[in-house]
Amino acid sequence: MIVDCHVHTWRYPDHFNKEAMLANQPERRRAWPDEKFKLLLDQPIDPYLELMKGVVDRAIIVGQSAWHTSGVAVPNDYLAGVAKQHTDRLSWCCCVDPVQPGSADEVARCVKELGAIGVGELNPIQWQAYANDPRAYPVYEVCQSLDVPIVLHVGGTSHMDTRVRMKYGDVLAVDDIAIDFPHLRIVICHLGYPKYEEAAFLVQKHENVFADISYLPSVSGLERTIISKHMPVVNFPYLHYAYPLLYCLSQVYSGVDKLIFGTDWGVSRPRETIAVLMGINDYLRKYDLPLIPDSTLEKILHENWKRVFTKIA
Repeated sequence: MIVDCHVHTWRYPDHFNKEAMLANQPERRRAWPDEKFKLLLDQPIDPYLELMKGVVDRAIIVGQSAWHTSGVAVPNDYLAGVAKQHTDRLSWCCCVDPVQPGSADEVARCVKELGAIGVGELNPIQWQAYANDPRAYPVYEVCQSLDVPIVLHVGGTSHMDTRVRMKYGDVLAVDDIAIDFPHLRIVICHLGYPKYEEAAFLVQKHENVFADISYLPSVSGLERTIISKHMPVVNFPYLHYAYPLLYCLSQVYSGVDKLIFGTDWGVSRPRETIAVLMGINDYLRKYDLPLIPDSTLEKILHENWKRVFTKIA
């Protein structure tokens, strides 16, 4: 069974703060009409449902709560409604800004009343506070008590707004959370991109810390070579895909069980993302790099999610 553990959906303009959104756009786009932004930003779930047919058995929608930074905040009731329409194929995680009052109560409502199976995508850069900020601890406490994982984006950001400070993406803040909440399952998004080494050692150190490998096929350029043979690969297939996987699997004693599959749709697409993962040894062989056992790749794709998202396992 293949579960895509990292899928996004939102609607433009309903879920957007246009002022904050524009602050994160290149100067050339800021005079665009709303119709053009709708083509760029609107992300209903229907196209993904078509893409997952015959490829992915179930997908987990993760939310966004960043009204004042990236400018997108998806209501949890909207996410619950989308998942409810497709219970055979979709599950969902609620999302909050954990440093804001009332966030823990909202998590409890979403899990108990609306059927959320996790909390995320939590992004400290979007809160402009470190992941281990004490104000966020009531949310982690509720998640631990309700036995649901958090999906946590630490590492880098694509924010262009100069008011947004990258320091809050400190990956090592996860260390405190994992220690203070030893029964809280934590998924580090994108293997901590671009702080892969720090993420790998956190995964190695803590039984309750995992990482998803979503987005990496896209940022590495590998996925784009599948979509179009004519698109130039300007990123680094080794640095942003082969290296993170090899490093993590060589450093983490239980690494075969700690990495989970996801796409980060609509950045990456399921069929192409799976092709990159299952074809990684062709790339490694080409450059005489160590190969990853097929059994390890199969576990990443089919099995490891069960240790994290236990409510659907």
